[in-house]
Amino acid sequence: MGPTTTAMGSGRRPGPRPIGRPATALPRPADPADVRVLDIHADHCAFEAVAAPPAEDAPEPEAPTPDTEGRPPAPREGGFDDCLAVLVAVEGTDASDPQTVARRTAIHLADRAADLRLSRALIYPCPALSERAADHATTVECTRALAGALADDLTVVRAPVGWHHALALETAGHPFGATVSRFDASPAPGDARAAPDWTVLTADGDRRSLDAVALDDPTRSTCDRLTAGEAAAEFPVATGTGPTPPAGPFAARDDLGGRHLSPDGRLVHDLAVAHARARLRDHGATPVETPATFDLGASAVADLLGAVGEPWPGADAGVDGALRVSTRLGVCSLLRDATLSRADCPVRLAEAGPQRTADGGATVPTAHAVAGDRDGAWAELRAFATLTRDLLTDCGHPAVPVCRAGGDADPARLDALAAALDRPVLLARHGGGEAVDLTFRDPETDRAAVAPRVRLDPELASRADLTLADGDAPLLVECAPVGAPDDVRRSLPDPAPAWLAPTQVRFLTVEPGHRDRAAALAGRLADAGLRADVDDRPSPVGERFDRAAADRVPLVAVVGDREAEGGDLKLYDRRADTERTLSPSALVDALHERVAGFPGREPYGPRFVGEGALSDVFGEPDAANGNPTG
Repeated sequence: MGPTTTAMGSGRRPGPRPIGRPATALPRPADPADVRVLDIHADHCAFEAVAAPPAEDAPEPEAPTPDTEGRPPAPREGGFDDCLAVLVAVEGTDASDPQTVARRTAIHLADRAADLRLSRALIYPCPALSERAADHATTVECTRALAGALADDLTVVRAPVGWHHALALETAGHPFGATVSRFDASPAPGDARAAPDWTVLTADGDRRSLDAVALDDPTRSTCDRLTAGEAAAEFPVATGTGPTPPAGPFAARDDLGGRHLSPDGRLVHDLAVAHARARLRDHGATPVETPATFDLGASAVADLLGAVGEPWPGADAGVDGALRVSTRLGVCSLLRDATLSRADCPVRLAEAGPQRTADGGATVPTAHAVAGDRDGAWAELRAFATLTRDLLTDCGHPAVPVCRAGGDADPARLDALAAALDRPVLLARHGGGEAVDLTFRDPETDRAAVAPRVRLDPELASRADLTLADGDAPLLVECAPVGAPDDVRRSLPDPAPAWLAPTQVRFLTVEPGHRDRAAALAGRLADAGLRADVDDRPSPVGERFDRAAADRVPLVAVVGDREAEGGDLKLYDRRADTERTLSPSALVDALHERVAGFPGREPYGPRFVGEGALSDVFGEPDAANGNPTG
């Protein structure tokens, strides 16, 4: 977009509702003020206050006086080159806690500026971003608080509220140049500033303070980040061009603001989904399919959106359809049409379909259990929690359980949950109610598109108007046992578990004449249903070992003169950090033992490393982090 100059008001937007959308189609949060933000990387952005709104009942425009924190008043004009243009719409009527919502918004904007290497931000009130813009006083209070919170990290200029402005905006015009987000003041996962009461539930039933118990390194690392306020909240739902988590192994960024997968990345994804589906099936969950998109203007959708707590991205812009955020909406709709008695419970349903995530979308395996009473619901919660723990262990993830529970949740039930997991659980009690949200955190990072989680909301069925045959409401337990498989791929450990590794054995040749023998060995493993390839590139053997590390290969064998003449193989087990000698038959048997009980796939990539149509797209991985450098 080139430079534009428009006159824009800062009062409530009176414009008409989008055509075809009934006035009561969507539930609207009532009181707390929240902030909708469109941030744009601008080559140039400047404003000038042109005139006050002419309407007789319009509030007085913001006066050029210092705010309550003593900061300079909002100027009548200003601007920057190479800055973050922040268009803000404040929604709601209650600005009793503007600092919390401002702080959360500022964290996102500071991260955006850091990613774009910007040091300046222009905050521009733009109620046209919302159909329910807040009143004048609430908008002033919240935008002042945002400017103050952001000033700790950036040089900030804020346009005054209540004026018509002439705005000049010239965008940088790259794929990562804009995001849309919404922030509110409700307690959020990972927000240590909400000051929850953190304790540790030990597997033997003790409840201790964080400093009074010895924790393993992953748990202590997660605990330290949570209490220090560094644990990121879950990604905000993408509404347009949302924040994109870093591309991990087997993926590369594309020109559309997302990323594309290599064949190896696709293989890891498919294996993770297949394993989760199989474990859910073994758990007694019946496969179902619910709609992957929903019509934001349909009355049935409107009835359920507020009940299940799903946002409505794009609704204010007149978008009629949206990819679902989770399967809760579809499952609640399905259960509305079902006839269940208490004797039928528990009923378990499983689905693995597309969901909208922070970086576009992912195929997320999920399950729901319908319980007839609280005892049954907590039993399902514990069973789903142990299933999730085991699945993450299978994937090589040292995930740490973090539980957020309402103040009315039964302590004895929480103790039983920790005992079932047989590991310490970090527990935060806050507010009232009996809801329980158990997430499994990666000790290295919380930047997950969809975190593995199990949650029980005792009031969900009542809100969604679900009843059993006797007229009572059931209880629903939701589980996403591996989160988004995209995250499994991003954080695939080095070396990977043998069943999940795209290449289970890699043969490195010493001389060009060893290629045929290496290819024959790889073919023998392929005939046995295993995945093997050959790296015969004219690079030093050490460099090719580094490439095996970047590709997460667990077993590496060097093929030299002795091996080429039919001798046993010298096998390097990167997972156990050992070296041993095996015959080809013994290698096949050892690998079959490692992958028994797990799904298998033929390799998606070429037999020889460096060959294949996509080698130029993904390039050489960086051995330090697995990211492509090509």
